[in-house]
Amino acid sequence: MISDKKSYVIDRVLHWSSSLLILFMLLVMGSQIHNTDYRIKGAIEHKQDAIEIHFIMGFLLLVLLLSRIIWSKFFLPEKRKATFNSLIHKNIVRVVHFSLYFVLFSLIVSGVLMITNYEHPLSILNIISFSLGETKQFIFNQANEIHLYLESAIYFLIAMHFAGALYSRR
Repeated sequence: MISDKKSYVIDRVLHWSSSLLILFMLLVMGSQIHNTDYRIKGAIEHKQDAIEIHFIMGFLLLVLLLSRIIWSKFFLPEKRKATFNSLIHKNIVRVVHFSLYFVLFSLIVSGVLMITNYEHPLSILNIISFSLGETKQFIFNQANEIHLYLESAIYFLIAMHFAGALYSRR
């Protein structure tokens, strides 16, 4: 059996690994796509590289999020779980956490919808290929619009989560 302290450390590692990966994806990916001179490799190859990295990090994030959910549910002792000042505090925390997970999983779904309907074939590590057959530009456009909206929402939720963490520690 794993000790309470080790269990808590694993939970924190999963939390902060996910957090740093999310921040990296938000802050660096836009720069990589928009600020890199695509004329060096060509527009299609440049986009392919950026999307491939984004997909790999999104997949890693999915694994981390699912691992954290499972770890927290089945392996984290009750005494290591968050405590709340009131019922209102508990409900706000639950809404923010549910919203964070919902938006993150929705970002993954909208991202997959985009790559499966991208205008050019995409290959991830030369293992998985997308957009090889007929693609639907309408689905890509809708998924892209949703993806960008969810990206904005995640900034707000991160700020809420951070403010809540500061409030809980006061």
